[in-house]
Amino acid sequence: MAIATYYDLLGVAPDAPTSVIRDAYRRAARAHHPDRAGASSAARMAEVNRAWQVLGDPVARHAYDRSLRAPAAMPRAAAPTPDPVVLAPLPPARFPWKFMGVLAVGVLGFVVLGVATSSDPPPPTVDNLLQPGDCVIIEANGDASERLCTEPHDGVVEVLVPAGETCPATAEPHRDQLGLGTACIRPG
Repeated sequence: MAIATYYDLLGVAPDAPTSVIRDAYRRAARAHHPDRAGASSAARMAEVNRAWQVLGDPVARHAYDRSLRAPAAMPRAAAPTPDPVVLAPLPPARFPWKFMGVLAVGVLGFVVLGVATSSDPPPPTVDNLLQPGDCVIIEANGDASERLCTEPHDGVVEVLVPAGETCPATAEPHRDQLGLGTACIRPG
C-alpha cells in the first residue's frame, strides 16, 4: 500500500498543529525504528523521518501543502514532494570583545605615551611684532612696546591700522616701536 501524503504516513490531519505532528512522528519513530522493528523497517523509518523533516518545518510544510494542491492531472500519490530549502540558522551575532580590548589597550598606551613624552608648552615670548591681542607698555616717547601679558602692562592692542588712518573711539593711537604703523591700544 502506497502512502499518499506525509500526513497519511503520520496519521494526522493536514490542518494539524505542529505539536500534534511532532507527537505522531515520535509514535511512528518508536514503532518503526530498526532497533525495535528490525532491519527491514529501515526504509519505513526513513519515510517517517522525511515526513517529520517536511511537516515539522513551517516553510517546508507550506511548500509541501502547495504541491499537494498542484494540477489535478497529476495523481495525488505521484505528486512530487518538494525538497525544502533548508536554511542553516545563522550563529548569533557576536560582539568583537577581543578586538575592542586590543583597541582600548592600544589607545590607552598611546595616551600614556603621549603624556609621558609631552613637555610643558614653551613660555610665551616677546617677538616685538605687534598683533591684535598683544599686551604693551607705552614708552616715554609714545611708542607701543610689546610685553608679556603676565607682566605689568599699559594696554592691549585692539587693532593695527596703516599710517594716516584713525583708531576706533575705544582705543588710543600709538606708533609701533618698529615704526611699522599705528597700533590702536585699549587701556587695560
